[in-house]
Amino acid sequence: MAKKRVNYKDAKAKGTLADHGTKISAGVWGQLRPLDEKAKEKIAKWGDTLPNLVHPDLAGRFEAAYEALHDRVMSNDVVGTNQIATQLMRAWDVLEKSAMDAGHKPLPPHAYCVEIDGDIVCFALHGWAELRREHPKWIVYSFEDAARIIRFDWTETFLNNAFNAFPDAKVTRMVRDGDDRINWDLGGDEIPW
Repeated sequence: MAKKRVNYKDAKAKGTLADHGTKISAGVWGQLRPLDEKAKEKIAKWGDTLPNLVHPDLAGRFEAAYEALHDRVMSNDVVGTNQIATQLMRAWDVLEKSAMDAGHKPLPPHAYCVEIDGDIVCFALHGWAELRREHPKWIVYSFEDAARIIRFDWTETFLNNAFNAFPDAKVTRMVRDGDDRINWDLGGDEIPW
């Protein structure tokens, strides 16, 4: 992905987009959740490849729609945000159909991708080496890689204790050596760890 697209989580969590300092209303960021779910569904199946697998005109219109969505969000335009978000939800399906009609296939069923802060992170039961070679910009782990990292890193005990205390919690970011990338999503809980 060329640049991070506007999304529900960032618009809601920050309440402002730092580059403009504009407060984003609930009416606007609330329009983004269904679009984010559609995007997550497609990224899980395709990674970030869909815009690259279709005709350049279609890919360009898709990216232009995301740019227009960003503009509507920044101007707190609830109606415009809704219209473009609705169009983009359909556009994800159009991209997928166009790619499949051109003979492209999604990731194998044993692989799953997520987008984290603009990066594509994939987990594969097998075939991870092929995915790494085919998509060198992706972060690709085998399930065994991921399990070993969690098990042998300090996080195993910490995560087990956190998940026992907060079963709905999920890891959203990490911090290492003062790098500000840890943030526990505790289902709206205000506990800062």
